[in-house]
This record gives sequence, structure tokens and C-alpha cells, in this order.
Amino acid sequence: SNLNNYEVIVVDNNSGQETQEYLDVVEQEGIKVVRNNENLFWSAAANRGVAVADKNSKYFVFLHCDTVITNQAWLDLLINVSEAKDSGLVGTQLQSYYIQKQKVDFIQEWCILLTRECWNDCGPWPEELPLVGNSFIFTLSAQRKGYKPQAMTNPIVHHYRAFSFDPNEYEKMSEQAMTVVPKLMQKVQS
Repeated sequence: SNLNNYEVIVVDNNSGQETQEYLDVVEQEGIKVVRNNENLFWSAAANRGVAVADKNSKYFVFLHCDTVITNQAWLDLLINVSEAKDSGLVGTQLQSYYIQKQKVDFIQEWCILLTRECWNDCGPWPEELPLVGNSFIFTLSAQRKGYKPQAMTNPIVHHYRAFSFDPNEYEKMSEQAMTVVPKLMQKVQS
């Protein structure tokens, strides 16, 4: 494979047999594969990916499995925004939470670039927020520590939102986030 100045790491959250066979093939092509024996959800899986990344990596780019690259220059564009805006965190979509009637924007994690410095200061992804609220806390932390989070305007990735979750499990995680997010916000702001 022609992976000049980047590496690809796939973190698998206990997919089925067909996906395992596909991962066997991509692994033989030089892609690092981390296989979890259970679904650890986003935060823990993303943290495991960084743990096996090259120690000299200048950037980490995270993508959900239900994303498709729509612009071949996508990596260069993310890096260019990071460099031009002196930003440690660049994503492709803003979302907002309303906290005490105040709108707070954050960068969605489904396509996000972090500089190593930002990762070292603000990471890892908060595993007590496996799926909901994690990118909010990460963005808040990056903002607080001067990493100037940016959302790109050019569409470089399409997000299908095709994750299939047990609705009860998702609801449980959302409820959990309602109690964990305020605690983590206090920690980030202190």
C-alpha cells in the first residue's frame, strides 16, 4: 500500500464475521486493526486507536464508520485549516447544546482532526461519555486551553448516520450524559 506520510488505523467494536474477514484483508495491506472483544463505543475505541498510532504523528483524524470521503483533498484541507487558524481541533460540523438557556457550540466527532498538542492537553476522549456528550466536552476543553476549535465550511465528508443502536441503550447513555456532562464541564472550567 502507498501510505506515504500517514497511517490508517481501524478500531473494530466487535463486528460480525463478514467484517472480520474484510479486516483480515485490509490488515494484510498494511492497515493497523485494533479488535475489541465487545462494543466499547466511540470514546474508548478512539482512545485505543491513538494508543497504537505512530509516536511521531503530528495529527490524529477520527472518522465514524458511517462516513464517506467526498473530496480527495480532505486531509490537506483539514490540516490547512488547522495551520491557517492555529487550531488544534478542526471538524466538519458544528452542533449546539443549550445549557442554562445559553447556546454552546461544539464540533461533532464523526470527522475531526486534532493536533498532537491538543490531544496531549485535552485527551483522551472521556470514556465516561461513551457516545453522547464526548465531543462537547472535548471541544470545550480545547477552547478553554486556547486551541481555537474550527468547523470547516467545505463539505469533504458525508455522514450517513447509519449507526444502528439499541434505542434503549442510546437513551440510557443520553441519560447518563445528563449527569456526567455537568461534572466534566466543572472539571474543564476549573
